[in-house]
Amino acid sequence: MKISFCTLTWTLSVTGSQPGGGSVYFHGVGPYTITLDHNDTWCLKRWGTQVKLLCTKSRSLPVGPLSWKDENDICTQLHIESGLQLAPTGVMLTKCSPDHFTCRDNQCVPLEKVCNSENDCTDGGDEIDCFTAHPLATYISTSPPQIPLPFQVDVNIRTADVDLMNAAVRANLRLRISWEDARMEMRHLQNVYKRLTLYNSTLWSPNIQTFNSLEFATTASHPVIMAKRLSPGKRVDGEYLSFPGHGNPVVNINDLHTHTYCRYDLLKYPDDIQTCNITFQILNVRQDGLKWELSSSSEVKCPVFHEEFWVKDCRFLLPDNFSSRFFVQLTFRRKNAYHIWATYLPCILLLGIGYGTLLLPLDNFNERGTMSLTTLLVFISLYAQTTASLPRTAYLKRFDLWYVFCIAFLTLVIFTNLATSTTTNTRGTTAEGPFWWHPSGPVEQRNEAWSSKKLSNSSTQQQQQQEQQRH
Repeated sequence: MKISFCTLTWTLSVTGSQPGGGSVYFHGVGPYTITLDHNDTWCLKRWGTQVKLLCTKSRSLPVGPLSWKDENDICTQLHIESGLQLAPTGVMLTKCSPDHFTCRDNQCVPLEKVCNSENDCTDGGDEIDCFTAHPLATYISTSPPQIPLPFQVDVNIRTADVDLMNAAVRANLRLRISWEDARMEMRHLQNVYKRLTLYNSTLWSPNIQTFNSLEFATTASHPVIMAKRLSPGKRVDGEYLSFPGHGNPVVNINDLHTHTYCRYDLLKYPDDIQTCNITFQILNVRQDGLKWELSSSSEVKCPVFHEEFWVKDCRFLLPDNFSSRFFVQLTFRRKNAYHIWATYLPCILLLGIGYGTLLLPLDNFNERGTMSLTTLLVFISLYAQTTASLPRTAYLKRFDLWYVFCIAFLTLVIFTNLATSTTTNTRGTTAEGPFWWHPSGPVEQRNEAWSSKKLSNSSTQQQQQQEQQRH
């Protein structure tokens, strides 16, 4: 067995009964022994004396993490004797090897399984006091570990939406920032990321805000600081594994919602390609206080689906390698399916209806005029409704040019109808116009129809003249 006095360790062995006393005792290397006195009290004494140094009560062998009472300040004496000037850390008698944790029932658990969110001890003693972050005495939570601080950032853009009316872009993203902090040690780390917790203190972490935002950036959840085992740990008193801050990076995970201003170029709308930059700045580090690791910070995960745009590209940009400001650049390309069905196809149908009024008989001027004017009004209403969902610009978009052409074409159709109607009224006849559709049939039938039509017109004129003479 081993017994640990504060920070000192002896190997002991059970040898049976104490000569002459009849009680169980532990005999080990060094001038100390543990004997059972009365009332289930076990005491550590110097060999050959009755001076009690440490005592505890136990109905069974006093092994495991028991509470020992320091009768004569033995921890301080042992530190002085060994040349150590450390604070006492407790006493434990156990049969477990140094790379095992001792449960209260003297069960041995590998240190790798301590504080792994599973009860390996029968009483769950291996999951008690699992604070993973232990700052050193030189730790200051309001300042970064060093200047310049090596920094790595991974960006995962979950959703992104283009806000054309406000000239902005909305994005929900997750920032994963990692750095090393040699001012603290970490305990109970696993091969997967585990949340860092500490008692009655705070850890330094970057304070991230969006730059040039239309609204204050809000965090969807509180930042989570995590770490995992990347380098071998050091066994400490057979209780836990200690991992240095150097070589085991700390990871800060932030879920952010941003609404950032973006300059849009709508000249080629609706075939436009938009590029937007989301700017982030770390406020609690000076402007030249970061050293970016570009090898792991240059990749950004883009959203895989968007209803209105194709996400062509996502990039990570830096003004320089020592800046506290960084950019995430998004490139969108608009999908054409919506405007094909909602813009171009209705416009082509309206143009067809407007042109069709030229094929009606010239004597049906009311019908031709009504149809052409109604088509123009519907077209103007469609144009006004579509442009209402777009921001105002000082230049004409490709979208506007298309509507201007369609409106000009329908206006020309209306003027053509007016011109043909005026020409007909001037001649005083309903002769065929340039756009008259001739019915199929022999030439003789058409001539007879035309002659009968002329006779009826002449008889009507004679009746009108006789009526005037009578009056």
